[in-house]
Amino acid sequence: MSGEEVRERDVRTPRSAKGVVITQLVAYAALLIVAALVSIWPSDPVLIVWTILVAVTGLGALLRWWPFDDTFRTSVVERMVSGLAGICAFVAAGMVVPHLVRDPGAATSRASITSWAVVFGILVTVLVIVGFITQMLRTVRSHLIRSLSHAVFGGIACVSAAGWCFLPVFIAIALTSGGGKHVAGVVIVMAVVLLILLSLGAAAASWWREGAEDGSHDYIGVALLPVMIGGIAMYMATLAMYFLIF
Repeated sequence: MSGEEVRERDVRTPRSAKGVVITQLVAYAALLIVAALVSIWPSDPVLIVWTILVAVTGLGALLRWWPFDDTFRTSVVERMVSGLAGICAFVAAGMVVPHLVRDPGAATSRASITSWAVVFGILVTVLVIVGFITQMLRTVRSHLIRSLSHAVFGGIACVSAAGWCFLPVFIAIALTSGGGKHVAGVVIVMAVVLLILLSLGAAAASWWREGAEDGSHDYIGVALLPVMIGGIAMYMATLAMYFLIF
């Protein structure tokens, strides 16, 4: 085989990231529209339905189109652990979001919203420990670091997705009356969140374009991964609003 043929085989044609970008835009648009509607009728049943809807669609879609090309057995274990951790995060969010939307300025609101951060930290710690134990139990431990990073990263995405449950809380705070400090806080926080989401989206598009030609990564899963991780940015934005405004 000539050197020219080898170079030709080594060069991979980048794939189009159009599907990744469109999927992300649709996901963000759906989140914003539904959250806006929820903010109009912020009753407890509506907020509970909102939490369940985000959980079912977000977790269900990512676990269905898992973006990591691991073995079947490893993939099933990763999805089960990640899905269970994600459900725990959504349950914890569903317990505090209704109270925060009803009365975002209550004396106990800061304690309520920071409690979810504790749950997030515990779940991430558990994911790392379980992921390491799972990898140690493998008969063949090839690509150990890669498999461990896949398991932890996927789990963090599922847990972070619960952060989108706080979007109606952010909207409720943004719509409360306030002076210049309030407006400045909303603008700054929204700008930071937008920058983070754009950066995550660009990283996903780059990952897809530079992926293997065999199509082992499904573009829907690749697109949803940064959207779900963006949930932690939404939570941090809501948390920041409490310390900037209240």
